[in-house]
Amino acid sequence: MRSMGVFILLLTLLAFAAGHIRNEFALILIGAVLLSVLVYCFAAVLVLSLIHRNKARSLSTRILTKAVSVGTEGMLFCSSSPDRASKRFFRLPGILIRYEVRLFTKDGRLIHHIFDPDFLTKGISSFTVLERGAYYSSADEVAIFDALGLFRRAFRIPQDQSPRLLGVPKAAETSLPVTIRSGGSEQRQAVNYLRTDNLIDHRPYIPGDDPRRINWKLYGHAGNLFVREGEPEPPPHSRLLIMVDTQRDPALYTAEAGRRGVDLLCENALAAALEYGDRGMDITIGYTGGDLKGGTQAELAAALAYPAALSIHAPEEFPPSPEDLGILILALPRSGSASTALDRFLKKRDAHQQVDIVFLYQGEQFDSAAETCISIYGQQGGVHARRLRL
Repeated sequence: MRSMGVFILLLTLLAFAAGHIRNEFALILIGAVLLSVLVYCFAAVLVLSLIHRNKARSLSTRILTKAVSVGTEGMLFCSSSPDRASKRFFRLPGILIRYEVRLFTKDGRLIHHIFDPDFLTKGISSFTVLERGAYYSSADEVAIFDALGLFRRAFRIPQDQSPRLLGVPKAAETSLPVTIRSGGSEQRQAVNYLRTDNLIDHRPYIPGDDPRRINWKLYGHAGNLFVREGEPEPPPHSRLLIMVDTQRDPALYTAEAGRRGVDLLCENALAAALEYGDRGMDITIGYTGGDLKGGTQAELAAALAYPAALSIHAPEEFPPSPEDLGILILALPRSGSASTALDRFLKKRDAHQQVDIVFLYQGEQFDSAAETCISIYGQQGGVHARRLRL
């Protein structure tokens, strides 16, 4: 029995007691009515729970699209076992039957979606993904309860431990106004265009050139491949690791502010990944407590759903970085110099590996902490630290 049920039970007992003491039939009648409501709700929920126990446990759901952009709708499909698919739940007046999906992130965000399994269009129910994150679920529930919320019986539908939904961040509208040092044997910060009006000028073919610009007649005479000048050079062979430091300083950030701060880091990390990917760099994404992930733009965006805001004292580590990658780390300002995942990562890295750290934040109140971070980390060899208030 829930709190409302306890409250009504107390009113019922009070009405009977007052009616008996004052010898007033009206109070006794009120007590009888309240008691009948309690008895009906309890009996109806109990009976329907016994009748629908097997059907409730036969229900299951799956989210149709795992990666969903923040602010858009996710869709799930609800189905039942074949022998019960065509059967609807038997209902009693005032008794509700609902399927409840609870999805949560590691840093406490929640999606709570409720629907009636008998009234879906083609078995599909939609919900809005409001916040970024990798959403997990230990179990769904099929709940049978009365409309007054007095009694409730729930059947658990177990789920696996993998994320069921990825709330993918949207890229920041503008990319970071910083120059990043990439890794690799052929480093180039921007695509170099060879501009010429002389269409007779040629240069040797380099893998990555557009095959349509190859001069095949010249190949027939010289035996080597050449392309006409005036075309862009091939993209640089360079590699960049973008790391999101998800640790927040409790002295500066509340849990909610930390989550919003990590969202800011992920949005800017995605903008940087898209920009430098378009320049021809091989982009890899990493974050505190996670693994390194690369791939297409969509896969990089999905990887940035996973970072979850953690306390700066959490025993999580950065994933190890290959030595031939340039590194860009996006982090929140912190007030002290206590050993964190960032500090341990910098100590373990190769001494010749170049690292750019950008402390991103919103609000003047973090200026002092950001300056402290620059003075601490900017003195380390191979590390270029800066702050950026957005």
